[in-house]
Amino acid sequence: MSLSDSYPAMVTRAAAFQDTARWTYVVMASVILYFGFVLLVAPVLTVWAYSPRITENPAIADAFYTGSTPLAVRWNLALFAVYIVLLWGVLRLLHRMTLAPLIGPPAAALRAGVMVALWLTPLYVFALAPSIRDPSVIQQMAVADWIGILPLTLPLMFVQIGAEELVFRGYLQSHLAALSHRPVVWMVVPSVLFGLIHYDGTQPAYSAWAYVVWATALGLVCADVTARHGSLGPALAIHAVNNFFAIFVLAADDWLYGAALYVWPTNGAPWVPWVPYEALFLLCVWLAARLALRR
Repeated sequence: MSLSDSYPAMVTRAAAFQDTARWTYVVMASVILYFGFVLLVAPVLTVWAYSPRITENPAIADAFYTGSTPLAVRWNLALFAVYIVLLWGVLRLLHRMTLAPLIGPPAAALRAGVMVALWLTPLYVFALAPSIRDPSVIQQMAVADWIGILPLTLPLMFVQIGAEELVFRGYLQSHLAALSHRPVVWMVVPSVLFGLIHYDGTQPAYSAWAYVVWATALGLVCADVTARHGSLGPALAIHAVNNFFAIFVLAADDWLYGAALYVWPTNGAPWVPWVPYEALFLLCVWLAARLALRR
């Protein structure tokens, strides 16, 4: 199956990057993005962790690393801005372009994103409603307080999803599509890399790799709708709706739960996915997004 057979919109999208697309540039960009983030952020976090304020009150650092307070959630999400800055530098240095072409036509991207979000939101509400009613689930703050933290925290979630979509679907998928007509290259490779960055070495192997598989599958869903529409709008919408419900509505208490209205206590147990449910739900997300794009 060639690029033009099933994804004509991706042909048009890839053409915008044809002139400067190089395999060496893609590799260089990946190295810069991964190691650049580490080199920029790790020293700052190290200095901060050994500052007198933190050594005298280690609970502050614990809150940051677990994302157990609204402020900690904001800082964790804000750090993704580093990826956006690095990507902007890569684009200017290697490709002589800005971030805008990675998104696609702004009006079309916004329209498609809104439509996909409208279709997906009821699906997530339907899926999460039984879990919220579970007796073990805790409401960690009043609704008024929760609404009060959204204006400062929700925009930073868009920084996080924007960084990931710009890197994996915006840059990698588009440039690989300009270099190869095979979907297994430009769709699967970025999705696998997207999955791998979600690997958590602190978890047992089964749990950690199951989450990588789930993230890879989500990446494939986002890659497909990007290729079918030709902009990042649908993928951003899928990512935004998924992360909104996972970070702000019902979050597990192992990481990044400080801004959630409801918290699911894990009691220290690793994430054990219900694979058939997860697979079926992602299939529903993909089909709903496909239907939304036809409207």
